[in-house]
Amino acid sequence: MFNLKVLITFFCLISIVSSISPRGTLSQNASLQDISPQDISFIYEEPIDGLKLYSIFPTNDYLMIWMAFEDKNPECMLPYFHLRLKNKRTGQINNYIDLNYTLPAEAVCPINIDLLPLADNYILLYYTKTTNGIKEKHGLIINYSGEIMSEIYLGNADGYVASSNEGFINIEKPDEKGISAWHWYSFPNIVTGEVVEHSSGEFHAPNLLSYTLVDSLNFNLLDGGFGFLYILKYDEMKGSPVTKDPNLQYWRIYLSFLKGKTDLPTKPSLLYQTTQKVNNITLKSCTSTYNAEGYICVMTLNNTIMNNNNSETEINYYQLGFLSTGALVRLEIIPTLTNITDIDLRTLYYGGFIAIYQNATAIDFYLLDDNGNYMQSQGSFGPGFFYYNTFRVNNTIFGVKEQAKNKLEFLFKPMPKLKNNRSSEFSPVIESAKPSINEVIDPLIKEIMIKYTIPVKFSTANVSIFQKNDDKYKPDLLRQTLSGDSKLCIIGSDNHTVYIPIFESTFNQPNSTYYVLVENNFVISQERDEPLVGIRKNIWTLSTKPLKMAQHSDSVTGLLRLNEEGSSKFLQMNHSIFFKNMIQEFAKVIPVTEQRLSTSGKWQYDPTFPKKVLLSFNIIEAKDDIIESSSHIIFNDLSTLINKKGFTALSFNEYTSLIDESAPFIMTRDYIKEFYPLIIIFVVGLAVIIVLYVLARKKNPNARNSVILETCYIMQDIAVDLSFILLKVKNTPHLFIPTIIFFILPIVINFLLAINIFVSEMAMNPSFNKWVKESPTLSSMCTLFSAIDIQILNTLSSDLFGLKIFSAPLTQRSKKIMLWGVFISIFVEDIPQIIIQGLYYNSVITYDLIPSLVLASGGLVIANKLVLRSYHTLLRWNHRRDKIREYNRNRRLSAASIRSIRSNVEN
Repeated sequence: MFNLKVLITFFCLISIVSSISPRGTLSQNASLQDISPQDISFIYEEPIDGLKLYSIFPTNDYLMIWMAFEDKNPECMLPYFHLRLKNKRTGQINNYIDLNYTLPAEAVCPINIDLLPLADNYILLYYTKTTNGIKEKHGLIINYSGEIMSEIYLGNADGYVASSNEGFINIEKPDEKGISAWHWYSFPNIVTGEVVEHSSGEFHAPNLLSYTLVDSLNFNLLDGGFGFLYILKYDEMKGSPVTKDPNLQYWRIYLSFLKGKTDLPTKPSLLYQTTQKVNNITLKSCTSTYNAEGYICVMTLNNTIMNNNNSETEINYYQLGFLSTGALVRLEIIPTLTNITDIDLRTLYYGGFIAIYQNATAIDFYLLDDNGNYMQSQGSFGPGFFYYNTFRVNNTIFGVKEQAKNKLEFLFKPMPKLKNNRSSEFSPVIESAKPSINEVIDPLIKEIMIKYTIPVKFSTANVSIFQKNDDKYKPDLLRQTLSGDSKLCIIGSDNHTVYIPIFESTFNQPNSTYYVLVENNFVISQERDEPLVGIRKNIWTLSTKPLKMAQHSDSVTGLLRLNEEGSSKFLQMNHSIFFKNMIQEFAKVIPVTEQRLSTSGKWQYDPTFPKKVLLSFNIIEAKDDIIESSSHIIFNDLSTLINKKGFTALSFNEYTSLIDESAPFIMTRDYIKEFYPLIIIFVVGLAVIIVLYVLARKKNPNARNSVILETCYIMQDIAVDLSFILLKVKNTPHLFIPTIIFFILPIVINFLLAINIFVSEMAMNPSFNKWVKESPTLSSMCTLFSAIDIQILNTLSSDLFGLKIFSAPLTQRSKKIMLWGVFISIFVEDIPQIIIQGLYYNSVITYDLIPSLVLASGGLVIANKLVLRSYHTLLRWNHRRDKIREYNRNRRLSAASIRSIRSNVEN
């Protein structure tokens, strides 16, 4: 039964059924023969008249359709290059590459040109070019926009070009001595497209005097290296007569490895030998196995069979299995249908083989299991199909029908998994992973998990996490990378589960897309020490949750230390340029806009390490907390990146790699600059308090000097409230209106109460009326200031400095109104402000000095009002009680008289 998951995955590639690109048409077609319900067909319409299909390259991300203009000679093409890239996730033709470059004549007639997809949106187009009469292999590095980025020399005209996770290699065809030169190149530079040859060397075939090198085959290794197979045949002209040695091996196959991250190949080791004198031995292909059993090569033995004096040629297919150590583990015949002599036998990703052959009218195929047993599963493309290829990872075969005008017709047939194992959509050896594909995760996730189908142990390759770039032509952002031998990852007690720690800075962008890339050879099998296949890019994708509530923090300043190399470089070059370059690299790695990062240019030697330099950087507060990360979050991310420098992109940049990760990124703050408005207010307020208090004591030691302190206390409370409104509440826009309301409302209430007191006193109290006439300026000022706090009116009757203007005769009614005004202000000013401070505390990260003073001041004001007014009330009650008792002792009074006295006392 066809696997639906494979079909669904592959349907992303075929979703062109309903898509129409600007320059090509893709549509559903149901006219093909042998289409099962799981098959998908589509039509591609080439927009340029006259172009014919030359070849098709299936890659992990694209179906590359190579079109060309035909020359009159059928073995030639016109010297131009036309490539169409169909994205298998969107189902559209994303790129039309019509290269503005004339290829050399010897590359196109006869056709001697090929292409190799490389990483990061680059393609290697390599071809034959004659220089000084010598045919050489040259290459063009082009991007997906059709721009030529660089041209390189690859080596001998004949050879094998392939890519791996270490770059790409050109392995020349062995010469008559069995020497094959190889040149290993880096992947193209992300920005410039340039490549660098980082190593070169030679493969040497075994030097056996009696054997001749017949053929060789190169193949990719799972660890990013390459394998080299030599087929040697016994040469009767060089050796002794064969009839004298019945155990003589007529054919031998040797194996050599060029492992990843090494410069020297292994010494060739004997893999296979036979005493049969067959006509020929051919190695068709070599691929890695899905079940950690190394590699399998399809080998053909061509032999002549004599039957009743009649000879016939017999071709047998074998699977030659071996480990990465060179040890042979399998040599089994692969049965074929009796009436088929020429087949294309390929290994399948999830086990088994597919045998493809051309019958009289169509391209047919059938499946074999791991042991070569025929499976009851076969198919055909029907008449008219002339081209086929396979998507090995997707377990899919596709065919192409003969071109009709500008239209190409494709038919895709997904293959079933021949072995019912526990593998997932990640790879054949991975059972599951958490979080799952496309899961929305918490940015603060601590670890991810991979569970394998077999026991594993760590190796040397990496597991990396990238943030997807919205611009498809720009590289994705590396967030963290860990090698298997880093000792940070752990394997569970079941020996199947790998736990990978996640740094706090990794998933640091809300509402963003990430993917986990697990390289081949990150883990190896415990049983055979064979590298296991990993997880390709853009498969294990994860998304972070949107930011729920923005938290604001002020600008912060951090201090980092350079290592000795970085300190020396900093001292030798222009400091401004050094700071500028480091800020640019910080902005890319964090990531954040460069405008959020700055520096004062300050630096100093580290007192504990005199050879190392300390640098100061500023992280500017966000202008929009909903869109931008707060400065405190950026500081924490950068601190984590520095602490884990060896596992993050910091270590891959020229300047950030010079940071000393052994020293933490320390937050520093310029308190004088940050709080200078508040400092000025407090200094001036303190000076006023001292001056007024000294003058009051000097003028009248018996005056109510507590009123001065109380008045100054009220002024400092309004000072910190104003500082909070002017400097801090802007950080939390949702608290701005409540803060303003509960700042203005008590002012209005106090002002109305003060007006009521003045009006009633002037109407009912002749003494107060006289006092106002004598001190109109002071009374108006006190009325205005009483809007801040009604208690300021106490100053009018405080006998301050012994001056007559501070001896206003207020009635008990006015004092009661002031008392009630105090209690009202508690509920309309002080308590709401404390609540607002609590909300502010939950809305910001850096709760600094000003909000702290507002909170402390508000709490002290409430306590002062409650305790002081309760104390005054108690004193008045005791005073009234004592006067009543004293009056009763002196005279016997009736109950009515006592009530009259009580009333008089209260008034």
